[in-house]
Amino acid sequence: MENLLNAEVIKAAASSTLGILCLMCLILGIVVLALFRNAPVSAKIFVFVLLILGAGGFGYTVIKQKSPTGIPEITRQFIAGRWHNEQKIGDLEAGSVMTYFEDGTFLGSQESFFKGKGGRTQVKGKWDVTKLAEDKCRIKLNFDDGKQWQGIFKILDHDRAHNIDENYDSVRISK
Repeated sequence: MENLLNAEVIKAAASSTLGILCLMCLILGIVVLALFRNAPVSAKIFVFVLLILGAGGFGYTVIKQKSPTGIPEITRQFIAGRWHNEQKIGDLEAGSVMTYFEDGTFLGSQESFFKGKGGRTQVKGKWDVTKLAEDKCRIKLNFDDGKQWQGIFKILDHDRAHNIDENYDSVRISK
């Protein structure tokens, strides 16, 4: 028992989610032995069932955990939604609000201002996403007027992505 509770074993076990589950079962066993050694059988069974249900619930949660880093998986469903971005390059200020649909189309508006003059343009077209790494993707836009654009994004969290080439953040707009 002493070998199981030394600092190196606990440190190694705590570095993974399954290790934490094993530590929890070990500690629960020690607590049950200490507290319920002389308890009646019905109390032991009741506490045992509660502890098993709790450990099972925790274990299920640990095993089904999708993304411990908080970075969502890059899919069409992740990109789909309404996104806002703003950028400034010298005297040019620009921004857009785009809605990306899961069917690969987009619809939105772009605003640009240069030395105090500007306007808003409605845009639509088709989009595609390519996963480049666990947290990076390339988004390609093909506008209905024939223009094309692409950018490489680093996913920061579920609601923010950073355009690496043009140095701006896109923010998801909640409905």
